[in-house]
Amino acid sequence: MHLNNPRLLSLISLLAFITLACNLSTLTTPQPAEATNIPAEAIYTSAAQTLAAQLTENAPVEIPPSATIMEQTSAEETNPTATFTPILFTSTATGTATPPFTATPTLPSVTANMNTNCRSGPGPIYDLVGALQNGQTSFVHGRNSTSSWWYIENPRQSGSYCWVWSGSTTLNGTASQLPVLTPPPPPPTATVSGAVFKSSYVSRHKCSGDYYAYFSVSNSGGKVLESASVKIRDITAGTVLSSNASDNPFLTGTSDCPPGEDKLGVGDSAYVAGFIGTVPSGHLLKANIYLCSKEGLSGACESVVVQFNAP
Repeated sequence: MHLNNPRLLSLISLLAFITLACNLSTLTTPQPAEATNIPAEAIYTSAAQTLAAQLTENAPVEIPPSATIMEQTSAEETNPTATFTPILFTSTATGTATPPFTATPTLPSVTANMNTNCRSGPGPIYDLVGALQNGQTSFVHGRNSTSSWWYIENPRQSGSYCWVWSGSTTLNGTASQLPVLTPPPPPPTATVSGAVFKSSYVSRHKCSGDYYAYFSVSNSGGKVLESASVKIRDITAGTVLSSNASDNPFLTGTSDCPPGEDKLGVGDSAYVAGFIGTVPSGHLLKANIYLCSKEGLSGACESVVVQFNAP
């Protein structure tokens, strides 16, 4: 059949286009699914499982109980018996306090009443190592047990020390704080001095309006004694009452006043005296009596300490 009619061809083309469009719509447009009835409990359970999964992904890794934690531990943690010592923190001070002033102790000193020897030990048996001239002063660094000898810096050699007899010096200051030093051993060649005597307090007597204390002396050595020094201290008051030396010290009786005789023979006895003034009765006094075999407190010398109460 010949399709020569134009209107017929247009109608056929239109029908074909409509048919093709319907088929394409069927292929591309999904068909609605049938409705499914899902319970509400299932929906809530699914949502909870989803939330739990998200929380599990974000949670920190859990360490099993059997796992070993590698970390640094202190001695107290590894040793239960260790004692913990707390660290104390102190706030920083805003200023520095000025320390209180502490006075430096002042050493007493001695002044020589006459030219006096300075020896290696407290006694005439020790070697002569220096001298303290009349009026010369030196600091005292120690004393013997009876305070009859002072340990001073050697006037002849700085940095070395020697001993001077207290009877030939005047103490300036207080000796109570001075250390008592142990004397060195005597020199191997030392011999006992020939000036040996005994002494004791006898009485007091007034001479020219002043009171003197009298002491007996007995020459028990092998040499004649020719000079003496008597120094008396008031122990109670801590003062020096007198310090004198004489080449004529020996008195025949307690009613005699100085000066006296110039010699005391071997085996003889006499008296020596020292000024005490008006010291209160009952005060404890100490006399250092120093006798020598030659004038000027030289030669072989010996000292005796006598303690007594003021009458």
